Amino acid sequence: MKSSSSFSRGQLQHYIKKERFFKLGRPAPLLVCLTTLFSFYIVYILRTINPTINQVYDQSKSPIQPQDDSRRENCDLFKGHWVPDMRGSLYTNFSCPTIPYLRNCFKYGREDTDFLHWRWKPDGCELPRFDAKAFLKIVQGKTMAFIGDSLARNQIESLLCLLSQVS
Repeated sequence: MKSSSSFSRGQLQHYIKKERFFKLGRPAPLLVCLTTLFSFYIVYILRTINPTINQVYDQSKSPIQPQDDSRRENCDLFKGHWVPDMRGSLYTNFSCPTIPYLRNCFKYGREDTDFLHWRWKPDGCELPRFDAKAFLKIVQGKTMAFIGDSLARNQIESLLCLLSQVS
């Protein structure tokens, strides 16, 4: 005679499968709920931080005219050479108020200014001269971040010098 506490082999396997299902099933709804909440949070944060795509990329308001596609395909900004530019640099150590005193080479006796009369010329296209007013119109109302080391610091200092030339 069988006792009421004993299981048949089929009942035992059914019980084990059922327990395994419930043990795996308990975290699943929680995981789905947390993933959904996190996704909505990310979407909300991105929408509040960044303006809509149409506002950012409204090309009709852009003061810079895009090049035609055939010229853009042949333009590789990383391949080119340095060419003389008699117009000179857009700023110098003396004309830029944001260059730190310790980085002002001319104050420490550098006499040559030849390095100010060169510009990068990419192969296959013409790189336009930086237009501070156009840049300010493009980035108006937007946030910029410079992340990195001393190279990023040099870039932000150079950008500040370029932007300090316009009112």
